[in-house]
Amino acid sequence: MADADADLLGAERAAARPIVCLHTAPGAADWFDQQHEDLDVVARDVPADLATVAADPGSLESWVEGAVTAVRSGGGGPVHVLATGGAAYGAIVLAARHPELVVSLLLGDPELVRTADTRAEGERAELLRTVGVPTLVIASAPELGHGNRDAQTLAGGIDNAVFVIIDGCRVPAHRERGSSFNEWVSSFTIIAEGLMALAPQRQEDVHA
Repeated sequence: MADADADLLGAERAAARPIVCLHTAPGAADWFDQQHEDLDVVARDVPADLATVAADPGSLESWVEGAVTAVRSGGGGPVHVLATGGAAYGAIVLAARHPELVVSLLLGDPELVRTADTRAEGERAELLRTVGVPTLVIASAPELGHGNRDAQTLAGGIDNAVFVIIDGCRVPAHRERGSSFNEWVSSFTIIAEGLMALAPQRQEDVHA
């Protein structure tokens, strides 16, 4: 029975749109090796360093431009975007500006650059409110009750976000607890595609 369930999950995953993994530096294939093995993802290197965003806002713009190119390179329409750490915020910007390219956002242990500039914080909150795609935020909790502040901020600011905490897991979850991470991702992408399929029918119902 377990083999039948595995075959069914594999068939669903094969029928789903691609998962494109975005990274901030060379080495995306190695960074997401467990996802490649279990989910057959496509890993893309985006040539920019998000660690310099606070000092150089242009680096984020450059990264997002690279991400758009990476996502479009498959030529098969919108995809699921998986990003971790500092790349997660860049993926959010990508989804907010180019919703036609993204079916869902899959964010692992996201990191934010925080500043004392209240205007910048307000602009980020406004950006989060513009994200309309289903979003999964997965956070590691090495100790019981130890939450990820950045993950909570993102999950709380995006309307369609689902927040998952993996207790007893060190950062990064997608490598330290790859099987659990991948199960959440697989289930969420199938749900997101179901919602996408329903969207045209809902629009017809509204205009009927």
